[in-house]
Amino acid sequence: MRILTVDTSDRSIVGLVSFEGGVFAEESSYRAPDARRHVEALAPAVERVTAGARPDAVVVGTGPAAFTGLRAGLVTARALARGWGVPVYGVSSLEALALGVGEGDVLAAIDAKRRELFVLRACPMGADDVSVLSGPRIVAPEALPGILRAEPAVVATPDPGLHPELAGALQAVCEPVPMARLALSRLRRSQAGEDVCLGTAPQYLRRPDVHGGR
Repeated sequence: MRILTVDTSDRSIVGLVSFEGGVFAEESSYRAPDARRHVEALAPAVERVTAGARPDAVVVGTGPAAFTGLRAGLVTARALARGWGVPVYGVSSLEALALGVGEGDVLAAIDAKRRELFVLRACPMGADDVSVLSGPRIVAPEALPGILRAEPAVVATPDPGLHPELAGALQAVCEPVPMARLALSRLRRSQAGEDVCLGTAPQYLRRPDVHGGR
């Protein structure tokens, strides 16, 4: 089985992951150098990592994230899945980020603009899934020290240099293999009868800065 992963919660990250004999492996990937130009980057990145071959499924990060970048990733993933005739599954970008860190409580943080962060606290359950302890929510960076004093955790974020309060945080992004692991774990749980969401609705924790008037 080959899975295409797409995440634009921070920079654009596109990957092709194989799953054979219970083993996940990243076959190829593209990681944009920064969190800009998602629309321009995605189509060439997909062509590059798939080499024109059709995957068996698409997994896309649903955020939370800034409106424009997140929308670009979700629209691209849905269009590709429809064109290929394969299923598309959505997973929380923050949960996938936390899963990739390892054991123990993780506070995953993504830039929310406006000098704010999207954060989620989770504890990995083995290699394939996480238990969400709180969030996702929006916090000011200045609130992080108090949050961590009350409930210690490893802080993981794509850009530890974004705010002084993130100094010492683990630099981590939403990697292809954790995204694929999380999606297949949730799919198995859903098939077993659990109420698990794999939809691709975006997680917007606030209204976009630009929206149509009445």
